[in-house]
Amino acid sequence: MSLTLVYIGAAAGLVPAASLRALAGGGAVVVPEGLGDELLELVAEAAGVKPAALRAVDIADSTCFAELAAVACDAGAAADGGAGVMIAVAGPKGPQLARELRRRAPAGVALRTVPAGGEFDDAVLGQELASLKRIVDVLRVECPWDREQTPRDIIGYTLEEVYELIDAVVADDRTAVHGELGDLLLQVVLLALMLSERGGGDLGSVAHDIEAKLIRRHPHIFADAVAETPADVKGRWERIKREQEGREGIFHDVPASFPALLHARKLQQRASSVGFDWGSAAAAFPKVAEEHAELAALFAEAAGADPSRRDPRVQHELGDLLFATVNVARLLHLDPDVALREASRRFRRRVTAAAALAAREGRDWTAVGLDEQERYYQRAKAAEALGHGSSEGESS
Repeated sequence: MSLTLVYIGAAAGLVPAASLRALAGGGAVVVPEGLGDELLELVAEAAGVKPAALRAVDIADSTCFAELAAVACDAGAAADGGAGVMIAVAGPKGPQLARELRRRAPAGVALRTVPAGGEFDDAVLGQELASLKRIVDVLRVECPWDREQTPRDIIGYTLEEVYELIDAVVADDRTAVHGELGDLLLQVVLLALMLSERGGGDLGSVAHDIEAKLIRRHPHIFADAVAETPADVKGRWERIKREQEGREGIFHDVPASFPALLHARKLQQRASSVGFDWGSAAAAFPKVAEEHAELAALFAEAAGADPSRRDPRVQHELGDLLFATVNVARLLHLDPDVALREASRRFRRRVTAAAALAAREGRDWTAVGLDEQERYYQRAKAAEALGHGSSEGESS
């Protein structure tokens, strides 16, 4: 039994000739329910049947996949193992039908595509991206809120979406990552539209330019250069930016508006690209102790009290300690922002669990002394290490 996914597309004028030839090869032809008349007639004509002879399936109905298996079985038997069933991936619901069939294809049913392999995937992806762009175009004209937005208005939402995506990635929540990627993609499409309104390019030119940049910066893949290690790749990347793209200075194009951890890491990466770097995280680690000792000296000088925050040395030494810690994280190929976020999540989870432990014993954790709070905290930490429960739906 076989099902052949034949890419038709969103509009009759865009249908590939190879797809029309494939439909003419015989076999039962299935279309998504609700297909527009023009595409319906085109598919029927290519298949050599009346539109009424096409079988429409509702992908919202989970039984449709079992139905398709039955149709494939009947068609295969009737044709003595011939053409099987042709699925016209047509109209707005076509790409979703293709995805669902690939994910939920009945056992024993072979799936083929026209065009074959990656070309089919590219066609479906292109249709979905073009559909998203058209929706954004409509909203920009017809929605009162969208009409009034400017790039400066939108960029704040873009930043929010980036941070929400970070949370989803750190939590390893694939469903949330999927949703947040969509939210971020919307921001890209909308900002590209606003750029085009001001004559600065469009989504297509944005895609073209990043393609060209990737090819230019990876000559070890797309040309005859050689790079054997990740360090070789990064070094060549930085040289290309300076030599071919005219970027000047060691610390070129490091935005001052970056969050502090990212800003520090980027500066360190730029310095590393010209050889000013520790050889390893192990070599850099003693610098953390050195900076810690210099901050500790200020506490000792204060004779058991907190050093004055007005003393400029305090902020200076604290900054050096943080900078040294970022350096070690970078050399360990860890993102210090992600590491700190995970530490914050652990802290939040454990404090919440400590308060719950106290409540189960009839006590208010916020009202007991620090020593007692710490004991509850350590109990929560120990329970977490043993895998005993966690709060807020987070894994232990």
